Amino acid sequence: MFRFKRSDTTVESIENTYGIELNARADMRLANLLLERGFDSLSQLLRAYHGQLSNPSRTRKLFLSFHAEDRIQVTGFRLMAHNKYVNFDFYDNSVREAINSDTASYIKMVIREKIRKASILVCLIGNGTAWRDWVDWEINTAYLMHKGVCGIRLKGSRGRVPQILREHNAPIAQWNLDNITAVIERAAARRS
Repeated sequence: MFRFKRSDTTVESIENTYGIELNARADMRLANLLLERGFDSLSQLLRAYHGQLSNPSRTRKLFLSFHAEDRIQVTGFRLMAHNKYVNFDFYDNSVREAINSDTASYIKMVIREKIRKASILVCLIGNGTAWRDWVDWEINTAYLMHKGVCGIRLKGSRGRVPQILREHNAPIAQWNLDNITAVIERAAARRS
């Protein structure tokens, strides 16, 4: 006989059965959780949670957080979404051009709205990323909005991982396509 989970199974039951933490209400139904996080099945969610899902289940809406000095490599990351030979699909909702304002509150308002529209914040980690106040603020804002958060080391980067990512045990990937896809799917499964 095959075991399967009914769509009315609760998150609490899933967490207890599989020893995982999904950061969702205990009484939330599995069907609602799968729909909200963009997965087709419990097994797909579990593979993503454990970092074993290397093909995206859905197009993900990403906000890219990075240090301005890494803009060229960030552009390369963005171009991966348009490569037909790469099994990687996302919608980039991050800041592409400088926000025309010197007022921090206005800049935060604009960025906060972009993060709100994303489902996952990806911190692209370069050599100076860990010391950027704006990167920390963006990551913290994503956590407060219950977004998935992960980090990806830019190719050749030896920089420190931002403290806030370490504190939240956010998944971090090296610059490798399979790892990048897996860490984004893992962040989707583990949304805070």
